[in-house]
Amino acid sequence: MRAFLVVLHRYIGLAIAVFLLLAGITGSILAFNHELDEALNPQFYAASAEGQRLPPGDLVQAVQTTHPTLQVWYMEYPNEPGHTALLAAVPRTDPATGKPFDEPNQVFYLDPVDAEQKGQRYWGECCFQRENFIPFILEFHYNLTLPENWGLLLMGLVAIAWVIDCFVALWLTLPRGKPFWKKWSTAWKVKGGHAYRVNFDLHRAGGLWLWLLLLPIAVSSVAMNLPSQVFKPVVSLFSPIEPSVYEARGRMPPDELGVTQLSYQQAYERALEEGKRLGLTAAIGELYYSFEYNFYGAGFGQHDTQAHGKSWLFFHGTDGRLLGQEIAGQGTWGEQFYRLQLPIHGGRIFGVTGQVMIAVLGVLIAGLSGTGVYIWWRKWQARRISKIRKTL
Repeated sequence: MRAFLVVLHRYIGLAIAVFLLLAGITGSILAFNHELDEALNPQFYAASAEGQRLPPGDLVQAVQTTHPTLQVWYMEYPNEPGHTALLAAVPRTDPATGKPFDEPNQVFYLDPVDAEQKGQRYWGECCFQRENFIPFILEFHYNLTLPENWGLLLMGLVAIAWVIDCFVALWLTLPRGKPFWKKWSTAWKVKGGHAYRVNFDLHRAGGLWLWLLLLPIAVSSVAMNLPSQVFKPVVSLFSPIEPSVYEARGRMPPDELGVTQLSYQQAYERALEEGKRLGLTAAIGELYYSFEYNFYGAGFGQHDTQAHGKSWLFFHGTDGRLLGQEIAGQGTWGEQFYRLQLPIHGGRIFGVTGQVMIAVLGVLIAGLSGTGVYIWWRKWQARRISKIRKTL
């Protein structure tokens, strides 16, 4: 059994090492993604006009009037004084061809008081210029910038392998024979010596000391990349999780989804009304529209800073009726657990302390991947030399 687990750990580790190294480094950067982007591009975020904010619908209209070939699908509506509103837009369908206009996806930053455009950029465009750095790192971290859903699927499979390997690696540190605790204590130490010994100890001891942090990050990676395919079905074995509005409407025939009649402003006002009725105290910080499934989503809070996940309300795009709600701290155990995955993954569940932990952990994950590859390489080299000697 142990020999099989050794081989399993070796080849799972090799298969996912590069992905974890890249995910660790980029994840370390993204622990403070909003703060870093604002520091790199202050011109996008600073709003100077004074007075009452315009309604969200006016800001959407301002973008779509200036850029008639684009349609806004997502916005962040600021509740911080002197902060711009973010509006993301995608190409409209060209009525002459029936295909989208030849326009890239764009993000606009507007002063919420007078709708003056403070900045514009193409989201996810390569690579390391100030304007593109954080959006590119975000896209790369989640889907390696691969087309369609291939990147999400690949990183989801890597995350599943990582979860499995967490348990395999832990099992391999357990000693054979007694006294158990005395023998196991050596696995937690870096004893020094030659390069291979140091790397082996760092890999084993580092994995043990970090295990209770590594496993939640691996699990949350599965939740974020393969929520409906893997995470929710597994959690539902222990506690039910209702399908999201997106999932439920994705199963409906297209002719039953209705047509868009509700404007952004109407959706915002419906969200205010329902939020007040439900006792939600946080301000609406996000609003988006699903063109594919004809519904609006309104998120209560800012920049994913809610420690226990944001609360969301969803409204039909035709008549504005409430389709569903995801209230932080409410629902079944499984639903609450699922909503915690994003705050866990970004460290926000513990505030700034959690962000710092994730930033450090990302570097350590990259280090564990590197030491694992080094251990394999040294063993492979030793086996190769042994075979050569036997042939002589």
